[in-house]
Amino acid sequence: MAFSQENNQIDITNSEKNLIGEWKFVKTIDQNGNEVKKISLDRNMPNGKPMTLVAKGPDIIINSDGTYTKIFTPENSDNGNWRIKSSNEIEYEMVIPENSRQGKLIIQTQKILPNKKWRKDDNGNFLDSSSDKIIELTEKEMKVEYEESYLLVYKKVTE
Repeated sequence: MAFSQENNQIDITNSEKNLIGEWKFVKTIDQNGNEVKKISLDRNMPNGKPMTLVAKGPDIIINSDGTYTKIFTPENSDNGNWRIKSSNEIEYEMVIPENSRQGKLIIQTQKILPNKKWRKDDNGNFLDSSSDKIIELTEKEMKVEYEESYLLVYKKVTE
């Protein structure tokens, strides 16, 4: 059972000011509120072994100018644009420069898989969209659905 079906009362469309800011990942919790460190998924890796995820979210910076940064590690972050997609969903559109390492991998992938095409912006950058379902949002805390049965808990960094 997914959290969003239980708590579908949230409406972030009028909470944009609460979204804006720097969000630090705190923990991942299950439906009973217990902290989890790893999640076993119902799908397998290419080698047939069960897939397990480290239950950790990125830190997120949501800017008032419509841009965002998701920081996975000090060396690995995504940048792009965000928008409110629905009453409880935010969409992130990552901008991947064509001449970046990741952009070059996309070009190679498109050569190997001609039916797989990434969208591009007016500057020739690749675009890759993802979205998060917001389950709870206050001025200081945000809870985001993760793999249907878990929540990523964030605390807003105060200036």
